[in-house]
Amino acid sequence: MIINWKVTVLIITGLLIIGFIAAGLYINTIGLNNVKLMYELNNNKGAILKMESEGEYLTKANHKSEKLKNKMNSEGWTFVNQEGAGYFFEKNGQEIIITTRQIWNRHFVVYKVTDNVLDLST
Repeated sequence: MIINWKVTVLIITGLLIIGFIAAGLYINTIGLNNVKLMYELNNNKGAILKMESEGEYLTKANHKSEKLKNKMNSEGWTFVNQEGAGYFFEKNGQEIIITTRQIWNRHFVVYKVTDNVLDLST
C-alpha cells in the first residue's frame, strides 16, 4: 500500500516539532549557560568551570575526587578528610569545605566552595 506523500510529510513535520519542543524543554530545565558549560566540558575533559551561582563549579564526574584533590594541592591546600560528599582541606590554619553533588545526569558534578573562599576554575 502506498502512503500518500502528504501523510508522510505531516508525520515528519510532527516528529520534528516534537523534537524541537523536547530540546527546548531540556535547555529550559538546565539553563542555556549550563548547556554551554556542558558542551565546553565535553571538549576539555579535565576542566573545572565556574557556574553562574557563586562558589559553584562544574566538572565531569569521572575521577571527581582526584581532580579536586589535585587542584587543591596545586593551590597549596592539604587534604584532611572526607565525610560523605564533603571534602575538608587546610592551609595556614584556615579550613575550607568543598561539597560535591551530581546534577542533571551521571556525567557532571558540581563543586560547592563554602563562603566562595577559592576559585577552582581551570
